[in-house]
Amino acid sequence: MEIYKELWYKTKEEYNGVEAFENMYNMNIEVLMSNPFFVSRVLLGQDEHLLKLKIGLADSFDESVELTSKK
Repeated sequence: MEIYKELWYKTKEEYNGVEAFENMYNMNIEVLMSNPFFVSRVLLGQDEHLLKLKIGLADSFDESVELTSKK
């Protein structure tokens, strides 16, 4: 989590003047584009894997909200 916190602050610095929602969007793009597994699925055109990842990411968002609300 520390790495992602640092990424958040770095994204805010790089995209200065952008609102928080846009920074979350930009950060998510950078996380995905830096992940070798994601990149390989895109370059191989493995659409079924990308769809599975997309669904999984939506589910992980929901789980993150749930876990954060329990803290």
